[in-house]
Amino acid sequence: MVETTPSSRPRGRHRRPPGAGGPRALIATVQVLGLAVWFSASAVVPDLKAEWGISSTTATWLTCTVQLGFAAGAVASAALTLADRIRPERLLGICAASAAACTLLLAAVADGPAVALVLRTLTGVFLAGVYPVGMKLMTSWSGPARRARDLGVLVAALTVGSALPHVFSGIPGLPWRGVLVGAAIASAAAALVAVVWLRPGPLLAPAPPPDPRYAARMLRERGPRLVVLGYLGHMWELYALWTWMGSYLEAGRSADAFGVRPDVVVFVAAGLGGALGCLVGGRAADRWGRARTVVVALVASGVCCLLSPLMAGAGPVVVAVFCTVWGAVAVADSAVLTTSMSEVADKRYVGTALTVLTALGFLLTVASIQIVPVVAELLGWPAALAVLALGPMVGAPAMLRVRGLGTGSAANRVSSAAASRPVAEPEPEIAVPEPVVVGVRRRPTPDPGEPTTEIDPVPDGYPTVEIYRALRRSPDAPTGHDPRFAREVAEALPPAGADGRERSEPGRHAVRPGP
Repeated sequence: MVETTPSSRPRGRHRRPPGAGGPRALIATVQVLGLAVWFSASAVVPDLKAEWGISSTTATWLTCTVQLGFAAGAVASAALTLADRIRPERLLGICAASAAACTLLLAAVADGPAVALVLRTLTGVFLAGVYPVGMKLMTSWSGPARRARDLGVLVAALTVGSALPHVFSGIPGLPWRGVLVGAAIASAAAALVAVVWLRPGPLLAPAPPPDPRYAARMLRERGPRLVVLGYLGHMWELYALWTWMGSYLEAGRSADAFGVRPDVVVFVAAGLGGALGCLVGGRAADRWGRARTVVVALVASGVCCLLSPLMAGAGPVVVAVFCTVWGAVAVADSAVLTTSMSEVADKRYVGTALTVLTALGFLLTVASIQIVPVVAELLGWPAALAVLALGPMVGAPAMLRVRGLGTGSAANRVSSAAASRPVAEPEPEIAVPEPVVVGVRRRPTPDPGEPTTEIDPVPDGYPTVEIYRALRRSPDAPTGHDPRFAREVAEALPPAGADGRERSEPGRHAVRPGP
Protein backbone atom coordinates (compact mmCIF):
# COMPACT_ATOMS: atom_id res chain seq x y z
CA MET A 1 0.00 0.00 0.00
CA VAL A 2 1.33 3.44 -0.86
CA GLU A 3 2.14 5.52 2.18
CA THR A 4 0.39 8.86 2.49
CA THR A 5 3.48 11.01 2.84
CA PRO A 6 3.20 14.70 1.95
CA SER A 7 4.63 13.96 -1.48
CA SER A 8 2.36 11.00 -2.20
CA ARG A 9 -0.95 11.91 -0.64
CA PRO A 10 -3.92 11.36 -2.89
CA ARG A 11 -4.81 14.26 -5.03
CA GLY A 12 -8.49 15.14 -5.06
CA ARG A 13 -10.82 17.49 -3.29
CA HIS A 14 -8.18 18.54 -0.86
CA ARG A 15 -6.07 20.23 -3.49
CA ARG A 16 -6.82 23.04 -5.86
CA PRO A 17 -7.99 21.81 -9.27
CA PRO A 18 -5.36 22.07 -12.03
CA GLY A 19 -5.41 25.36 -13.89
CA ALA A 20 -7.44 27.14 -11.20
CA GLY A 21 -5.18 30.20 -10.97
CA GLY A 22 -6.59 31.90 -14.08
CA PRO A 23 -10.29 31.41 -13.23
CA ARG A 24 -9.73 32.57 -9.66
CA ALA A 25 -8.05 35.75 -10.88
CA LEU A 26 -10.91 36.30 -13.34
CA ILE A 27 -13.52 35.86 -10.59
CA ALA A 28 -11.67 38.38 -8.42
CA THR A 29 -11.55 40.86 -11.31
CA VAL A 30 -15.29 40.53 -11.84
CA GLN A 31 -15.87 41.22 -8.15
CA VAL A 32 -13.70 44.36 -8.20
CA LEU A 33 -15.64 45.79 -11.13
CA GLY A 34 -19.09 44.51 -10.22
CA LEU A 35 -19.04 45.85 -6.65
CA ALA A 36 -17.92 49.35 -7.62
CA VAL A 37 -21.53 50.55 -7.37
CA TRP A 38 -21.86 49.52 -3.71
CA PHE A 39 -20.53 52.73 -2.12
CA SER A 40 -20.92 54.91 -5.20
CA ALA A 41 -23.53 57.15 -3.53
CA SER A 42 -21.62 57.24 -0.25
CA ALA A 43 -18.57 58.61 -2.08
CA VAL A 44 -20.54 61.67 -3.24
CA VAL A 45 -22.57 62.37 -0.09
CA PRO A 46 -21.06 65.87 0.44
CA ASP A 47 -22.09 66.89 -3.09
CA LEU A 48 -25.58 65.42 -2.65
CA LYS A 49 -26.09 67.25 0.64
CA ALA A 50 -25.08 70.52 -0.98
CA GLU A 51 -27.22 70.07 -4.14
CA TRP A 52 -30.31 68.42 -2.68
CA GLY A 53 -30.22 70.05 0.75
CA ILE A 54 -30.67 66.73 2.54
CA SER A 55 -29.82 66.07 6.17
CA SER A 56 -27.09 63.76 7.44
CA THR A 57 -29.72 61.20 8.42
CA THR A 58 -31.14 61.05 4.89
CA ALA A 59 -27.67 60.86 3.43
CA THR A 60 -26.91 57.91 5.71
CA TRP A 61 -29.86 56.00 4.28
CA LEU A 62 -28.24 56.13 0.84
CA THR A 63 -25.91 53.46 2.22
CA CYS A 64 -28.28 51.73 4.63
CA THR A 65 -30.82 51.00 1.90
CA VAL A 66 -28.15 49.11 -0.02
CA GLN A 67 -27.42 47.01 3.05
CA LEU A 68 -31.12 46.22 3.54
CA GLY A 69 -31.56 45.38 -0.13
CA PHE A 70 -28.53 43.10 -0.05
CA ALA A 71 -29.83 41.19 2.98
CA ALA A 72 -33.27 40.77 1.38
CA GLY A 73 -31.76 39.74 -1.94
CA ALA A 74 -29.47 37.18 -0.32
CA VAL A 75 -32.38 35.54 1.52
CA ALA A 76 -34.59 35.53 -1.58
CA SER A 77 -31.84 34.14 -3.82
CA ALA A 78 -31.09 31.34 -1.37
CA ALA A 79 -34.79 30.50 -0.88
CA LEU A 80 -35.33 30.27 -4.63
CA THR A 81 -31.95 28.52 -5.20
CA LEU A 82 -31.33 30.87 -8.11
CA ALA A 83 -27.66 29.94 -8.34
CA ASP A 84 -28.74 26.34 -9.07
CA ARG A 85 -31.64 27.17 -11.38
CA ILE A 86 -29.57 29.61 -13.47
CA ARG A 87 -25.95 29.08 -14.48
CA PRO A 88 -23.98 30.99 -11.82
CA GLU A 89 -21.87 33.02 -14.25
CA ARG A 90 -25.02 34.03 -16.12
CA LEU A 91 -26.82 34.97 -12.90
CA LEU A 92 -23.82 37.04 -11.82
CA GLY A 93 -23.77 38.83 -15.17
CA ILE A 94 -27.49 39.62 -15.06
CA CYS A 95 -27.28 40.98 -11.51
CA ALA A 96 -24.15 43.07 -12.23
CA ALA A 97 -25.80 44.57 -15.31
CA SER A 98 -28.98 45.32 -13.33
CA ALA A 99 -27.01 47.03 -10.54
CA ALA A 100 -25.22 49.08 -13.19
CA ALA A 101 -28.56 50.10 -14.72
CA CYS A 102 -29.88 51.26 -11.34
CA THR A 103 -26.78 53.39 -10.79
CA LEU A 104 -27.02 54.89 -14.27
CA LEU A 105 -30.64 55.81 -13.63
CA LEU A 106 -29.63 57.44 -10.36
CA ALA A 107 -27.06 59.55 -12.20
CA ALA A 108 -29.42 60.41 -15.07
CA VAL A 109 -32.82 61.12 -13.52
CA ALA A 110 -32.58 61.40 -9.74
CA ASP A 111 -33.13 64.92 -8.45
CA GLY A 112 -33.96 64.12 -4.84
CA PRO A 113 -33.71 61.48 -2.15
CA ALA A 114 -37.02 59.70 -2.88
CA VAL A 115 -35.96 58.22 -6.23
CA ALA A 116 -32.40 57.75 -5.01
CA LEU A 117 -33.43 55.62 -2.03
CA VAL A 118 -35.55 53.31 -4.20
CA LEU A 119 -32.77 52.85 -6.73
CA ARG A 120 -30.19 52.24 -4.00
CA THR A 121 -32.40 49.55 -2.45
CA LEU A 122 -32.69 47.80 -5.81
CA THR A 123 -28.94 48.09 -6.25
CA GLY A 124 -28.45 46.19 -3.00
CA VAL A 125 -30.89 43.48 -4.09
CA PHE A 126 -28.96 42.91 -7.33
CA LEU A 127 -25.59 42.97 -5.57
CA ALA A 128 -26.79 39.91 -3.63
CA GLY A 129 -26.42 38.10 -6.97
CA VAL A 130 -22.86 39.34 -7.48
CA TYR A 131 -20.91 38.72 -4.27
CA PRO A 132 -22.51 35.47 -2.96
CA VAL A 133 -22.52 33.97 -6.46
CA GLY A 134 -18.89 34.98 -6.83
CA MET A 135 -18.21 33.12 -3.60
CA LYS A 136 -19.90 30.01 -5.04
CA LEU A 137 -17.78 30.24 -8.18
CA MET A 138 -14.58 30.75 -6.21
CA THR A 139 -15.19 27.67 -4.05
CA SER A 140 -15.84 25.64 -7.22
CA TRP A 141 -12.17 26.20 -8.08
CA SER A 142 -10.85 25.73 -4.53
CA GLY A 143 -10.37 22.67 -2.34
CA PRO A 144 -10.88 22.77 1.44
CA ALA A 145 -7.13 22.91 2.14
CA ARG A 146 -6.89 26.47 0.83
CA ARG A 147 -10.48 27.64 0.97
CA ALA A 148 -9.90 30.41 3.52
CA ARG A 149 -7.02 31.69 1.40
CA ASP A 150 -9.08 31.77 -1.79
CA LEU A 151 -12.07 33.37 -0.08
CA GLY A 152 -9.61 35.93 1.27
CA VAL A 153 -8.79 36.79 -2.33
CA LEU A 154 -12.51 37.20 -3.03
CA VAL A 155 -13.06 39.50 -0.05
CA ALA A 156 -9.95 41.46 -1.08
CA ALA A 157 -11.61 42.01 -4.44
CA LEU A 158 -14.80 43.14 -2.69
CA THR A 159 -12.75 45.58 -0.61
CA VAL A 160 -11.03 47.14 -3.60
CA GLY A 161 -14.25 47.28 -5.62
CA SER A 162 -16.21 48.89 -2.80
CA ALA A 163 -13.54 51.59 -2.46
CA LEU A 164 -13.24 52.20 -6.22
CA PRO A 165 -15.81 55.07 -6.31
CA HIS A 166 -13.52 57.03 -3.99
CA VAL A 167 -10.93 57.02 -6.77
CA PHE A 168 -13.46 58.51 -9.19
CA SER A 169 -14.56 61.02 -6.59
CA GLY A 170 -10.96 62.11 -6.10
CA ILE A 171 -10.62 63.18 -9.75
CA PRO A 172 -10.58 67.01 -9.76
CA GLY A 173 -13.56 68.58 -11.47
CA LEU A 174 -15.55 65.37 -11.89
CA PRO A 175 -19.18 65.99 -10.82
CA TRP A 176 -21.03 63.52 -8.64
CA ARG A 177 -23.05 62.22 -11.57
CA GLY A 178 -19.80 61.40 -13.34
CA VAL A 179 -18.68 59.37 -10.32
CA LEU A 180 -21.87 57.30 -10.50
CA VAL A 181 -21.49 56.81 -14.26
CA GLY A 182 -17.92 55.58 -13.77
CA ALA A 183 -19.06 53.06 -11.15
CA ALA A 184 -21.91 51.90 -13.42
CA ILE A 185 -19.53 51.38 -16.35
CA ALA A 186 -17.29 49.25 -14.14
CA SER A 187 -20.22 47.09 -13.08
CA ALA A 188 -21.40 46.72 -16.68
CA ALA A 189 -17.89 45.60 -17.65
CA ALA A 190 -18.06 42.98 -14.90
CA ALA A 191 -21.32 41.67 -16.37
CA LEU A 192 -19.73 41.35 -19.80
CA VAL A 193 -16.67 39.52 -18.49
CA ALA A 194 -18.82 37.17 -16.40
CA VAL A 195 -21.07 36.13 -19.28
CA VAL A 196 -18.34 35.80 -21.92
CA TRP A 197 -15.36 34.34 -20.04
CA LEU A 198 -16.35 33.20 -16.54
CA ARG A 199 -17.03 29.49 -16.00
CA PRO A 200 -17.61 27.38 -12.85
CA GLY A 201 -14.95 24.95 -11.68
CA PRO A 202 -15.03 21.15 -11.37
CA LEU A 203 -15.99 21.29 -7.68
CA LEU A 204 -19.27 23.09 -8.32
CA ALA A 205 -22.13 21.23 -6.66
CA PRO A 206 -25.82 22.14 -6.41
CA ALA A 207 -26.77 23.44 -3.01
CA PRO A 208 -29.82 21.98 -1.29
CA PRO A 209 -32.69 24.40 -0.71
CA PRO A 210 -32.52 26.29 2.59
CA ASP A 211 -34.24 24.77 5.60
CA PRO A 212 -36.01 27.53 7.59
CA ARG A 213 -36.20 25.27 10.63
CA TYR A 214 -32.42 24.91 10.69
CA ALA A 215 -32.07 28.70 10.49
CA ALA A 216 -33.50 28.89 14.01
CA ARG A 217 -32.01 25.63 15.22
CA MET A 218 -28.44 26.57 14.30
CA LEU A 219 -28.48 29.49 16.74
CA ARG A 220 -29.00 26.98 19.56
CA GLU A 221 -25.90 25.04 18.54
CA ARG A 222 -22.73 26.18 20.26
CA GLY A 223 -20.36 26.35 17.30
CA PRO A 224 -22.59 28.22 14.83
CA ARG A 225 -23.87 30.54 17.57
CA LEU A 226 -20.35 31.60 18.56
CA VAL A 227 -19.32 32.15 14.94
CA VAL A 228 -22.44 34.27 14.40
CA LEU A 229 -21.46 36.42 17.39
CA GLY A 230 -17.95 36.79 16.00
CA TYR A 231 -19.32 37.75 12.58
CA LEU A 232 -21.74 40.29 14.04
CA GLY A 233 -18.90 41.90 15.96
CA HIS A 234 -16.90 42.08 12.75
CA MET A 235 -19.78 43.53 10.70
CA TRP A 236 -20.68 46.12 13.37
CA GLU A 237 -17.32 47.75 12.73
CA LEU A 238 -16.48 47.09 9.09
CA TYR A 239 -19.16 48.81 7.00
CA ALA A 240 -19.51 51.76 9.35
CA LEU A 241 -15.75 52.26 9.09
CA TRP A 242 -15.90 52.13 5.29
CA THR A 243 -18.83 54.56 5.26
CA TRP A 244 -17.42 57.17 7.64
CA MET A 245 -13.64 57.00 7.29
CA GLY A 246 -13.75 59.91 4.84
CA SER A 247 -15.64 62.09 7.33
CA TYR A 248 -13.15 61.12 10.04
CA LEU A 249 -10.22 62.15 7.83
CA GLU A 250 -11.91 65.35 6.71
CA ALA A 251 -12.53 66.38 10.31
CA GLY A 252 -8.85 65.92 11.13
CA ARG A 253 -7.71 67.69 7.94
CA SER A 254 -4.97 65.10 7.58
CA ALA A 255 -5.67 64.48 3.91
CA ASP A 256 -5.39 68.18 3.12
CA ALA A 257 -1.80 68.11 4.33
CA PHE A 258 -1.03 65.72 1.48
CA GLY A 259 -2.79 67.97 -1.00
CA VAL A 260 -5.34 65.26 -1.92
CA ARG A 261 -9.01 64.71 -1.19
CA PRO A 262 -9.91 62.38 1.68
CA ASP A 263 -11.45 59.99 -0.87
CA VAL A 264 -8.00 59.08 -2.18
CA VAL A 265 -6.75 58.30 1.32
CA VAL A 266 -9.89 56.19 1.91
CA PHE A 267 -9.18 54.16 -1.22
CA VAL A 268 -5.58 53.51 -0.17
CA ALA A 269 -6.47 52.72 3.46
CA ALA A 270 -9.75 50.83 3.12
CA GLY A 271 -9.27 49.50 -0.42
CA LEU A 272 -5.62 48.58 -0.86
CA GLY A 273 -4.89 48.14 2.85
CA GLY A 274 -8.04 46.07 3.27
CA ALA A 275 -7.13 43.86 0.29
CA LEU A 276 -3.73 43.16 1.81
CA GLY A 277 -5.38 42.33 5.13
CA CYS A 278 -7.71 39.83 3.43
CA LEU A 279 -4.83 38.02 1.75
CA VAL A 280 -2.79 37.83 4.94
CA GLY A 281 -5.82 36.78 7.00
CA GLY A 282 -6.72 33.95 4.63
CA ARG A 283 -3.20 32.54 4.63
CA ALA A 284 -2.91 32.87 8.41
CA ALA A 285 -6.20 31.02 8.89
CA ASP A 286 -5.08 28.10 6.74
CA ARG A 287 -1.78 27.91 8.60
CA TRP A 288 -2.57 28.75 12.23
CA GLY A 289 -6.29 28.17 12.58
CA ARG A 290 -9.56 29.99 11.98
CA ALA A 291 -10.46 31.03 15.52
CA ARG A 292 -6.97 32.27 16.38
CA THR A 293 -6.78 34.42 13.24
CA VAL A 294 -10.22 35.95 13.86
CA VAL A 295 -9.41 36.79 17.48
CA VAL A 296 -6.14 38.51 16.54
CA ALA A 297 -7.88 40.57 13.84
CA LEU A 298 -10.77 41.57 16.12
CA VAL A 299 -8.48 42.58 18.97
CA ALA A 300 -6.27 44.61 16.62
CA SER A 301 -9.22 46.41 15.02
CA GLY A 302 -10.78 47.05 18.44
CA VAL A 303 -7.56 48.70 19.60
CA CYS A 304 -7.62 50.87 16.46
CA CYS A 305 -11.19 51.94 17.29
CA LEU A 306 -10.15 53.01 20.79
CA LEU A 307 -7.06 54.83 19.51
CA SER A 308 -8.93 56.71 16.77
CA PRO A 309 -9.74 59.82 18.91
CA LEU A 310 -6.06 60.19 19.81
CA MET A 311 -4.80 59.62 16.25
CA ALA A 312 -7.16 62.11 14.61
CA GLY A 313 -4.91 65.06 15.50
CA ALA A 314 -1.61 63.38 14.60
CA GLY A 315 0.48 64.23 11.56
CA PRO A 316 -0.72 63.26 8.09
CA VAL A 317 1.77 60.43 7.63
CA VAL A 318 0.88 58.92 11.01
CA VAL A 319 -2.85 59.17 10.31
CA ALA A 320 -2.47 57.63 6.85
CA VAL A 321 -0.47 54.70 8.19
CA PHE A 322 -2.89 54.27 11.08
CA CYS A 323 -5.92 54.21 8.80
CA THR A 324 -4.22 51.74 6.44
CA VAL A 325 -3.46 49.37 9.32
CA TRP A 326 -7.00 49.81 10.59
CA GLY A 327 -8.47 49.12 7.17
CA ALA A 328 -6.37 45.95 6.90
CA VAL A 329 -7.20 44.39 10.28
CA ALA A 330 -10.89 45.37 10.15
CA VAL A 331 -11.53 43.17 7.12
CA ALA A 332 -8.82 40.51 7.60
CA ASP A 333 -11.23 38.14 9.36
CA SER A 334 -14.16 38.48 6.97
CA ALA A 335 -13.45 35.47 4.74
CA VAL A 336 -12.16 33.49 7.73
CA LEU A 337 -15.49 33.87 9.54
CA THR A 338 -17.39 32.70 6.46
CA THR A 339 -15.12 29.67 6.16
CA SER A 340 -15.53 28.98 9.88
CA MET A 341 -19.31 28.86 9.57
CA SER A 342 -19.09 26.39 6.69
CA GLU A 343 -17.00 24.14 8.95
CA VAL A 344 -19.02 24.24 12.17
CA ALA A 345 -22.54 24.18 10.69
CA ASP A 346 -24.43 21.01 9.81
CA LYS A 347 -22.95 19.95 6.46
CA ARG A 348 -26.42 19.34 5.05
CA TYR A 349 -27.44 22.97 5.63
CA VAL A 350 -24.27 24.98 5.04
CA GLY A 351 -26.11 27.13 2.49
CA THR A 352 -28.81 27.97 5.02
CA ALA A 353 -26.22 28.77 7.67
CA LEU A 354 -24.29 31.13 5.38
CA THR A 355 -27.50 32.86 4.30
CA VAL A 356 -28.52 33.47 7.93
CA LEU A 357 -25.01 34.67 8.76
CA THR A 358 -24.96 37.13 5.85
CA ALA A 359 -28.46 38.45 6.46
CA LEU A 360 -27.90 39.05 10.19
CA GLY A 361 -24.56 40.74 9.55
CA PHE A 362 -25.84 43.18 6.94
CA LEU A 363 -28.91 44.01 8.97
CA LEU A 364 -26.64 44.94 11.87
CA THR A 365 -24.59 47.26 9.67
CA VAL A 366 -27.66 49.46 9.28
CA ALA A 367 -27.62 50.17 13.02
CA SER A 368 -23.88 50.85 13.26
CA ILE A 369 -23.87 53.12 10.20
CA GLN A 370 -26.73 55.13 11.75
CA ILE A 371 -25.14 55.39 15.19
CA VAL A 372 -21.79 56.87 14.13
CA PRO A 373 -23.13 60.28 12.96
CA VAL A 374 -25.25 60.51 16.11
CA VAL A 375 -22.12 60.08 18.22
CA ALA A 376 -20.32 62.58 15.97
CA GLU A 377 -22.94 65.25 16.75
CA LEU A 378 -22.43 64.65 20.47
CA LEU A 379 -18.66 64.18 20.69
CA GLY A 380 -17.29 65.26 17.32
CA TRP A 381 -15.98 63.21 14.42
CA PRO A 382 -12.55 62.45 15.93
CA ALA A 383 -14.26 60.44 18.69
CA ALA A 384 -17.20 59.10 16.67
CA LEU A 385 -15.55 55.92 15.39
CA ALA A 386 -14.58 54.78 18.89
CA VAL A 387 -18.12 53.41 19.31
CA LEU A 388 -17.24 50.73 16.75
CA ALA A 389 -15.06 49.03 19.37
CA LEU A 390 -18.25 47.46 20.75
CA GLY A 391 -18.19 44.95 17.90
CA PRO A 392 -14.72 43.49 18.57
CA MET A 393 -15.48 43.51 22.31
CA VAL A 394 -18.34 41.07 21.65
CA GLY A 395 -16.83 39.11 18.77
CA ALA A 396 -13.37 38.34 20.17
CA PRO A 397 -14.54 36.60 23.40
CA ALA A 398 -17.04 34.55 21.37
CA MET A 399 -14.36 33.32 18.97
CA LEU A 400 -12.04 32.50 21.86
CA ARG A 401 -14.60 29.89 22.91
CA VAL A 402 -14.83 28.30 19.48
CA ARG A 403 -13.18 24.91 19.32
CA GLY A 404 -12.66 22.45 16.50
CA LEU A 405 -11.82 24.91 13.71
CA GLY A 406 -8.80 23.54 11.92
CA THR A 407 -5.93 25.11 10.04
CA GLY A 408 -6.98 24.04 6.60
CA SER A 409 -8.13 20.78 5.16
CA ALA A 410 -10.94 19.07 6.94
CA ALA A 411 -9.33 15.81 5.91
CA ASN A 412 -6.19 16.62 7.88
CA ARG A 413 -8.24 17.48 10.95
CA VAL A 414 -10.15 14.18 10.77
CA SER A 415 -6.90 12.31 10.30
CA SER A 416 -5.47 13.79 13.48
CA ALA A 417 -8.64 12.89 15.36
CA ALA A 418 -8.56 9.33 14.05
CA ALA A 419 -4.94 8.95 15.06
CA SER A 420 -5.67 10.08 18.60
CA ARG A 421 -8.51 7.58 19.14
CA PRO A 422 -7.67 3.97 20.04
CA VAL A 423 -9.30 1.32 17.89
CA ALA A 424 -10.96 -1.20 20.17
CA GLU A 425 -11.56 -3.82 17.51
CA PRO A 426 -10.82 -4.28 13.82
CA GLU A 427 -13.06 -2.40 11.44
CA PRO A 428 -14.88 -4.46 8.79
CA GLU A 429 -13.44 -4.10 5.34
CA ILE A 430 -15.09 -2.31 2.47
CA ALA A 431 -15.85 -3.85 -0.87
CA VAL A 432 -15.29 -1.51 -3.83
CA PRO A 433 -16.79 -2.71 -7.14
CA GLU A 434 -14.46 -2.64 -10.12
CA PRO A 435 -13.62 -1.44 -12.70
CA VAL A 436 -16.10 1.47 -12.57
CA VAL A 437 -17.10 2.57 -9.09
CA VAL A 438 -20.74 3.60 -8.95
CA GLY A 439 -21.23 3.13 -5.25
CA VAL A 440 -19.82 1.42 -2.19
CA ARG A 441 -21.45 -1.39 -0.26
CA ARG A 442 -20.52 -3.48 2.73
CA ARG A 443 -20.38 -7.25 2.84
CA PRO A 444 -22.44 -8.71 5.67
CA THR A 445 -19.69 -11.19 6.63
CA PRO A 446 -16.03 -11.35 5.58
CA ASP A 447 -14.81 -14.26 3.48
CA PRO A 448 -12.42 -16.30 5.67
CA GLY A 449 -10.55 -17.43 2.58
CA GLU A 450 -9.26 -13.96 1.80
CA PRO A 451 -6.42 -12.47 3.85
CA THR A 452 -7.20 -9.30 5.71
CA THR A 453 -5.24 -6.81 7.75
CA GLU A 454 -6.49 -5.27 10.94
CA ILE A 455 -7.38 -1.62 10.46
CA ASP A 456 -5.11 0.69 12.43
CA PRO A 457 -5.36 4.46 12.45
CA VAL A 458 -2.90 6.25 10.20
CA PRO A 459 -0.86 8.56 12.46
CA ASP A 460 -0.23 11.25 9.85
CA GLY A 461 -1.87 11.16 6.48
CA TYR A 462 -5.07 10.71 4.57
CA PRO A 463 -8.03 9.99 6.93
CA THR A 464 -8.75 6.55 5.50
CA VAL A 465 -10.52 5.14 8.55
CA GLU A 466 -12.93 8.04 8.79
CA ILE A 467 -13.72 7.93 5.08
CA TYR A 468 -14.44 4.19 5.29
CA ARG A 469 -16.84 4.84 8.14
CA ALA A 470 -18.55 7.57 6.15
CA LEU A 471 -18.93 5.32 3.13
CA ARG A 472 -20.55 2.56 5.19
CA ARG A 473 -23.52 4.81 5.89
CA SER A 474 -26.67 3.94 4.05
CA PRO A 475 -27.10 5.93 0.83
CA ASP A 476 -30.68 6.55 1.93
CA ALA A 477 -29.53 8.36 5.07
CA PRO A 478 -29.45 12.16 4.92
CA THR A 479 -25.68 12.12 5.45
CA GLY A 480 -24.98 9.42 2.87
CA HIS A 481 -22.63 10.13 -0.03
CA ASP A 482 -23.43 10.01 -3.71
CA PRO A 483 -21.56 7.90 -6.29
CA ARG A 484 -19.31 10.83 -7.21
CA PHE A 485 -17.87 10.89 -3.69
CA ALA A 486 -17.36 7.13 -3.84
CA ARG A 487 -15.47 7.48 -7.12
CA GLU A 488 -13.21 10.14 -5.66
CA VAL A 489 -12.41 7.95 -2.67
CA ALA A 490 -11.75 4.98 -4.92
CA GLU A 491 -9.32 7.09 -6.96
CA ALA A 492 -7.48 7.96 -3.76
CA LEU A 493 -6.92 4.27 -2.91
CA PRO A 494 -3.55 2.71 -3.87
CA PRO A 495 -3.33 0.80 -7.15
CA ALA A 496 -4.14 -2.90 -7.18
CA GLY A 497 -1.41 -5.51 -7.54
CA ALA A 498 -0.96 -7.94 -10.37
CA ASP A 499 -3.38 -10.38 -8.77
CA GLY A 500 -6.13 -7.73 -8.62
CA ARG A 501 -5.91 -7.34 -4.82
CA GLU A 502 -4.91 -4.26 -2.89
CA ARG A 503 -1.37 -4.38 -1.59
CA SER A 504 -0.98 -3.96 2.13
CA GLU A 505 1.93 -3.27 4.43
CA PRO A 506 2.23 -3.92 8.14
CA GLY A 507 0.44 -1.25 10.10
CA ARG A 508 -1.57 -0.09 7.07
CA HIS A 509 -5.12 -0.73 5.95
CA ALA A 510 -6.16 -3.61 3.73
CA VAL A 511 -9.08 -3.18 1.37
CA ARG A 512 -10.48 -6.13 -0.54
CA PRO A 513 -11.75 -5.76 -4.07
CA GLY A 514 -15.46 -6.08 -4.73
CA PRO A 515 -17.00 -9.27 -5.96
